[in-house]
Amino acid sequence: MQTALRTGTKAAWIGLCVFASTAVGTAAGSAEGGWVAAGSSRARLNWCPPADRATAGKASQAFLELSLDPGWKTYWRMPGDAGVAPSFDWAEAINIGTATVEYPAPHRMADQGGEAVGYKTAVVFPITLQARDTTAASTVVVTFSYGICKNICVPAELKLTGDCHGPSPAHQAALDAVPRSGRKVRPGDPKLVAVTGSVMSVPPRLMVDVDFGKDADSTDLFIEAPEGLFVPLPAPARPDGNGRVRYVVDLAKTIDAKDLLGKQLRLTMVGSKGAAEALWVAK
Repeated sequence: MQTALRTGTKAAWIGLCVFASTAVGTAAGSAEGGWVAAGSSRARLNWCPPADRATAGKASQAFLELSLDPGWKTYWRMPGDAGVAPSFDWAEAINIGTATVEYPAPHRMADQGGEAVGYKTAVVFPITLQARDTTAASTVVVTFSYGICKNICVPAELKLTGDCHGPSPAHQAALDAVPRSGRKVRPGDPKLVAVTGSVMSVPPRLMVDVDFGKDADSTDLFIEAPEGLFVPLPAPARPDGNGRVRYVVDLAKTIDAKDLLGKQLRLTMVGSKGAAEALWVAK
């Protein structure tokens, strides 16, 4: 999955965090249970190869499991006001045609530079793998780069080799936590009601109304733009008591809101009952 980093992400990361030395780990198979440590975190790539030729042509499911020491956090693909999005490099994998990484719904978290978006304690990334040649064996290797933060922020990099450790309840929980769209939407998932306002107005501002369901709590909204453009984190403005929440997006905080005109924005809506995605073309 391609991830667009917002302009200035690395500068914000450097300016807002006190760096410790970079943590690096390698050779997943040599660590107990496949876990490789890097600083205050550890990870493993849980992948079971196809059992026979009948299943070799089908996509296989892997899970990159990341565990953090208490008090540490890591970042989503859109890290918020500061931080670095995770990246996945499959260059050393053998006979892997595509690798699609999915992200469980994130949380908004306080950070040194404002508000960050990501995960605390642990996260599991589901990954769908497709072999290039279904008649040949595959070796799954990924270089996983990510940031973790507590009182200090540490960039980490791990080389992980897929190893089969069997299913885990955390795997299904991660799949269930991935925001859904289209036909995959389930009852209870949030629904986009309306987007009003304009990137061309003075000041540029959007109002986004989301229906989370009457009994939902812990509701939130995140907006991503393509081509490295940055959309500020929406501010909840007006719940109506029936599960609908209005969010206000102050686009005056961007470098030039007019750059968003005509761009397709991805809206990720996260509530206690589920998570969903919707697309909206900026006007």
